Amino acid sequence: MNKKGGNIIDKKDIYIQLEPKIQAKPSQIIKLRDIAAVYCNDSSLKEKIRDIEVYETSSSTKNDVLSVLHIIKKIQENENDLAIKIFGKPEILIDIRGEKHTNILFQYLKIFIVCITLFLGAGLAIINFHQDVNMEDSLRTVYEIVTGEENKRPLILQIPYSLGIGIGMVTFFNHVVKKKWKKEPSPLDVEMYMYDKNIDEYVIDNTKQNKKFNSS
Repeated sequence: MNKKGGNIIDKKDIYIQLEPKIQAKPSQIIKLRDIAAVYCNDSSLKEKIRDIEVYETSSSTKNDVLSVLHIIKKIQENENDLAIKIFGKPEILIDIRGEKHTNILFQYLKIFIVCITLFLGAGLAIINFHQDVNMEDSLRTVYEIVTGEENKRPLILQIPYSLGIGIGMVTFFNHVVKKKWKKEPSPLDVEMYMYDKNIDEYVIDNTKQNKKFNSS
């Protein structure tokens, strides 16, 4: 036993930090090194533990869930005199993906269609909003208050306002240029993170339920 910084660490203690999600190929042998970070004072034992085969992915399903209890069982089958301490979530989501042959032209076509759809949708939303609040009359009223003259087309206000909408959206989302001027994530980054997190949680729960249904 070694004493360091006031804490006693047994040489047989294994500390494992699990990844919440990994990607794998169909029928792939997954070792502990693929799904977790391992710490141990004994470097040879550490490498031996990391090379333990804990799972083989399916060739037919797209997602699978690996339980912590299954990982502990596989480790103890190889080394039964260890004190295993695991950190992380109780399940690991395995995203099983085969090799895809992507068509570059088709990818660009999809991007173009999505961009056109978003552009038209956003444009209609802005137009309908301005129509509901009668923005045209509001700008006329502002122009008349400031200048004292009536103008049916106050372009001096309409043009900067239109440009400001675009500039304001770019500044707000902060997702156009690679080098961001703000350190914090943009609202789009946060929404995408929450979306991915909710999808992963749903897939884990759904996969577990399917396993229980198939085993019953």
